[in-house]
Amino acid sequence: MGRFAATVLALAGLGFLGFGAAIAADPAGVLGGVGISGTPAGVVELQAFYGGLELGLGAFLLACAWCPGWRRPGLWLVLLANGGIAAVRLLGIAQTGEYIPFFTCALAWELGFAAAAALALWRGRNPG
Repeated sequence: MGRFAATVLALAGLGFLGFGAAIAADPAGVLGGVGISGTPAGVVELQAFYGGLELGLGAFLLACAWCPGWRRPGLWLVLLANGGIAAVRLLGIAQTGEYIPFFTCALAWELGFAAAAALALWRGRNPG
């Protein structure tokens, strides 16, 4: 797997790191814009789960970009994580009828990275 796969992994990793760091630092500020708030314990949970999980995913994806032997598993993670988030986001929109402008950007990111990872996996299987 070549440069395209490494680029997809690096960009996805940086995205997860950036979002994770922002949520770890200020979960209410980042998530308040979409209506998510909570008690002090809830804020800790947001920091830990959204911030900590995204930081870990980002670090792993950067490692996958760096290590050629890890690229295929990393791309599967990008595909399945972003695809799963987008699928459930779309389900939630369909169930509730709720749609805010943030969802447009989020879905573009999620579906875009899922498609880029799928393309990188396909290219890695079918070189040329």
